[in-house]
Amino acid sequence: MQRLRLGLKRAVLTILWPLRRFFDPRFQGVADAARSSVEATLEATTILGRSIAELEGRLDDLDGRIDELFASLSASVAEVHREATKASGTYLERLASKETRDLDPVVAPLYDREAGYTGFAAQRGLWFNPPVWIGYEGGDAFVRGVNERIAEVPYVFAAIGGLEPGARILDVGAAESTVALSLASLGFDVTALDIRPYPISHPRLRSIVAAIENWETDERFDAVVCLSTIEHVGLGAYGEKPTDGRADLAAMRRMLEVTKPGGRLLLTTRFGPAATDELQRTYDHSGLDQLLEGWKVNDLTMLRREDDTTWAIADGVGADDSSEAVALVTATRPKPASRRRSS
Repeated sequence: MQRLRLGLKRAVLTILWPLRRFFDPRFQGVADAARSSVEATLEATTILGRSIAELEGRLDDLDGRIDELFASLSASVAEVHREATKASGTYLERLASKETRDLDPVVAPLYDREAGYTGFAAQRGLWFNPPVWIGYEGGDAFVRGVNERIAEVPYVFAAIGGLEPGARILDVGAAESTVALSLASLGFDVTALDIRPYPISHPRLRSIVAAIENWETDERFDAVVCLSTIEHVGLGAYGEKPTDGRADLAAMRRMLEVTKPGGRLLLTTRFGPAATDELQRTYDHSGLDQLLEGWKVNDLTMLRREDDTTWAIADGVGADDSSEAVALVTATRPKPASRRRSS
């Protein structure tokens, strides 16, 4: 009987023990804490949900603004493209029609004058005779002509070939030419001689203001350049006092004297029927022989104008040829003949 009671008691305790927790004050705190934790979690989840919804709204708004920005940018790019195409078309139309609408008919003559030897640059001694002349008129700019320098300058540079950097070169009549500056830039020691000062400085370039026929010096040069100058010497065309004699021949003799034996002369000058006016001389074969007395001629090239923009090498230019022509000469000063020792 006692054993039966103990068995029933154990069975009742086994069944009722889990239920006891709900009535036991010790378990109430645990339940409240769990309930609070669940409620806090639910509240945090609710807040997070609202935040996510708000963020999604802002992202949607940002996407809309980005779309607007790209649409505006695309419109701007399209407008720039249209304007560029329009401007390009206008420029090409001007090229095709050979018009320069920005060149006012009142301003054009000023540009035209400035391009020549009477412009403001020339008045300051800063005009360099260009091989290509550009003309200006209302609404247009055009090639007016090509002068002999288109071939003279490259001829001089070709004839200088073989001289070592540091060689001494005299450029006679240099003031309106960039040849002296170019040669100095190539490493030669250059003396620019003219009745006007050379307007550009360079460490290897010095300017001497003098007439070659009257220049006193003991210097001797490896090469002498006289580019489109000899025909003007002594005539007073460049503000100097005119001379009565043949200053051109005196100038050539002086160039021979200041050239080292074996040194070179590079001469270019007008050629054709002999003539002299207040600006220049034109030499025929006889006159050219006078100029070159004492020199050994290595090359004589004749250049003839064929039209306003074309020069070409000519096989020969006769004394009665009325076309504009230029003689290009390379010559050397002969070395003294060596003496044989007597036995």
